[in-house]
Amino acid sequence: MSFFTNTGGNPLTHLHYARNTLRLFQPSSSVIYVPPISRTHLPPVYGSQTFNKNSFVAMTAKKRNIFIGLMIAGALFFFGILAAIIWYFISTSHCIPCGYSTGCVAPLQWCDGVPQCPRGEDEQCYQLVSSDFVLYAKSKGDGWRPVCHDNWSKKDAKQVCRMMGYPRRSYFKYGSAPASTIGTSEFFVLNESIKKQSIYNKLSISKSCESGLVITLRCIECGTRKPFTNASGRIVGGRPASQGEFPWQVSLQVQNRHVCGGTLLTPHWIITAAHCEGRFNSPYYWQVYGGQIKLSEAYPQIVHKVEKMIIHEMFDSETKDFDIALLKLLTPFKFSDVISPICLPNYGQAFPSGSASWVSGWGDSREGGMISEVLQKVLLPLVDTEDCEKLYIRDITARMICAGFSQGGFDACQGDSGGPLSIYQNSSWWLVGTTSWGVGCGRENKPGVYTKISAVLDWIYLQLKRHR
Repeated sequence: MSFFTNTGGNPLTHLHYARNTLRLFQPSSSVIYVPPISRTHLPPVYGSQTFNKNSFVAMTAKKRNIFIGLMIAGALFFFGILAAIIWYFISTSHCIPCGYSTGCVAPLQWCDGVPQCPRGEDEQCYQLVSSDFVLYAKSKGDGWRPVCHDNWSKKDAKQVCRMMGYPRRSYFKYGSAPASTIGTSEFFVLNESIKKQSIYNKLSISKSCESGLVITLRCIECGTRKPFTNASGRIVGGRPASQGEFPWQVSLQVQNRHVCGGTLLTPHWIITAAHCEGRFNSPYYWQVYGGQIKLSEAYPQIVHKVEKMIIHEMFDSETKDFDIALLKLLTPFKFSDVISPICLPNYGQAFPSGSASWVSGWGDSREGGMISEVLQKVLLPLVDTEDCEKLYIRDITARMICAGFSQGGFDACQGDSGGPLSIYQNSSWWLVGTTSWGVGCGRENKPGVYTKISAVLDWIYLQLKRHR
């Protein structure tokens, strides 16, 4: 199975004098030739003309040295300013803005326990845990603690979502869950009497929640769709999906040709596979389409161009480790019944081996075949990592997850790369993986390998913060 696009060539090549010595005038020897008087003042020839020394004032050595010194100082000042500007853009191009105060912090220093921002914004960290979306904050000492529902408001919820990297307009809702189900002895409580701009600075540790509830937070309405009867099928061999069945599925195209799949996370963000970029490693090449089932229906739709393309810095093109990329769109998607985002998995959320997962895409209908016109779907079980390693006789890294049947026959294929591996759990759809690689398509004992989203959550959220 080969999920990745062949980058050996452009995937679009198919749409493939001698001087005369005779004197013409012989003057009479009796005629005296008098040359005319020129009344034209010719410009002096520099370097050969003479001048009045008394009218020339030479620059003294002292003045000349001062002049040269000023010229050198001016040049040094100019180049110093230029170097400072270049350094600023280089140093801030890979860091996350502090927020309330000036400054920028490298991703590896974010939430590392050591405040780098003037107001410590880099250590004001939040995360959502489990399929219940329970809000946790990181303590200044170390460790994460759930946040009590006490004194909470919609304004507080919006601020937290913004600090996590979500746009303000995407905020959905906050709710509560029983604190007794959390299994911890310490909580964070919001103290509104503290006059601070940041919510984090209003949190204090408590042994319990007075309300008996903890905060649940949905920063975006995700993982929802209208009901469908899910019959199993194959991408290889093909069973068509229904309109709106996978509303988070998008087609990534170059010059109106489908190249890879992708998944909608927010109105501005698409997640896909890093290997999809290939030679097309500039945002200029790409167009994103969503909301359609047939590829031919994409072109009347609104095309979304890409503003930024962010490939994981540790992506290995040989092993396909860290095979993940994010695309930020110039214009946002407008959500509807057929266009809506999937949920990122939350921290601590488990997807056990054997869980039923769905793969969707417009990839080849068979190994060595052609791109499908209609979006296809297949239901596959998750495969234990150790079992997958034995089948491939190679490392399946912590950033990989496998899905498929031992007998083969059901699989993703080339052209499905970057598309979603999704699971329905606790009334929501979750992005478990993105299609990455494999051997052949639908071969026996060769399950598909996908990038494990839960293993790269930190990287995803750091990019959302950095480019918000």
